Amino acid sequence: MATFGKIETHVDPSEVGKKFPVKTHVMFTIRGKSQTGVIAKQLKNAAVVEIDEKQDNEELISHSNGVVVINYKQMEKI
Repeated sequence: MATFGKIETHVDPSEVGKKFPVKTHVMFTIRGKSQTGVIAKQLKNAAVVEIDEKQDNEELISHSNGVVVINYKQMEKI
């Protein structure tokens, strides 16, 4: 049976990535500024992070649709 656009594959995160499960609140740096967000999806060596909205990051939210991909080594739990 065809799934037509619904590709659901399980991604096994790296050892570093296992410390950052989905819904973990993290801090990271993007464009030289510290940002915070919540992990929405795990990838092998990175995660899709939903950026927390603040007054000083409205432009970043607008340009990225509120979501960025960050390497696990560039984030820390908060």
